[in-house]
Amino acid sequence: MITLVSGTNRPNSWTRKVLDVYKNQLDKKGIDCQIFDLMEISDGFLHLDMYDNKVKEFVELEKNILFPTTKFIFVIPEYNGSFPGILKLVIDGSDIKNAFHHKKAALVGVSDGRAGNLRGMDDLTNVLNHMKINVLHCKIPVSSVSKQFDENGQFISAETLKLIDQQIDLLVAM
Repeated sequence: MITLVSGTNRPNSWTRKVLDVYKNQLDKKGIDCQIFDLMEISDGFLHLDMYDNKVKEFVELEKNILFPTTKFIFVIPEYNGSFPGILKLVIDGSDIKNAFHHKKAALVGVSDGRAGNLRGMDDLTNVLNHMKINVLHCKIPVSSVSKQFDENGQFISAETLKLIDQQIDLLVAM
């Protein structure tokens, strides 16, 4: 199972819009996938003993989403030159061995700047490699993300869409 991870809990984010482009492409290819949007994480997840006494909702999330996933596509926005802390918090609060060990991942960086979150993808690659995740070499930086969509919210970059299709094919073949 491929899980698309929207790496922010910010409402109405460009990250989620890019993730939806991926979902659409996976659907067109007939590839089974699911979405894990960090907007779904409740405020109760963050508490002082979250590592030992997980909230029931997070235990269910691990069981239903993280554990069955074999491949991830992380769509991550740039937050202060890296990736959002909420994503790191979810990783840190997880049962790392069952949720992440020996799985595969593709990375997509999202930024309204010119670098497409290259640093954030490097940072997340290091974290994922530490957790024994094989990260696909083909990483896609989506720069100037607000210019990648038209006024109706449609993705308009044919060049980026071609790269997305190539990345998906490479991930599926891993």
